[in-house]
Amino acid sequence: MAGTPGRVLGIDYGTRRVGLAISDPLRVLAGPVGTWDNEPDLMKRLAELITGEGVTLVVVGMPYAPDGGKGAKAREVDGFIARLKCHHPVPVETWDESYTSVEAQRLLIEGGKRRKQRRAKGAVDTMAARLLLQQFLDAHTVPERSS
Repeated sequence: MAGTPGRVLGIDYGTRRVGLAISDPLRVLAGPVGTWDNEPDLMKRLAELITGEGVTLVVVGMPYAPDGGKGAKAREVDGFIARLKCHHPVPVETWDESYTSVEAQRLLIEGGKRRKQRRAKGAVDTMAARLLLQQFLDAHTVPERSS
């Protein structure tokens, strides 16, 4: 992945809301985009974001079951991915999102966010998308060799 041009879009899919994060062009850092309601125009909006930001890869969080299998929620995510591929030809990969929402809550607490701020629409979803994307980027970064 190192040296691959274009941004990576991270998606934390939810039945009501979708958390979004995007990488910098060098694919080093994940930054928040926000949270969008999961409404009928979501695919159109995602396609516009992908095109407008020069996204060349989408990473969708996959909620694997504790045994590593796919439950009902994972099958729902598979359906979302299939719909996304119909709306835009960008490659899509999945990333294990286990515990990203728990970690997002912890980071928001450590960051001094009050309970009301943490419960604000989408704060956890946005942070979870950012976390899963950053984990993906970190796992796919090739360390530089020192000469």
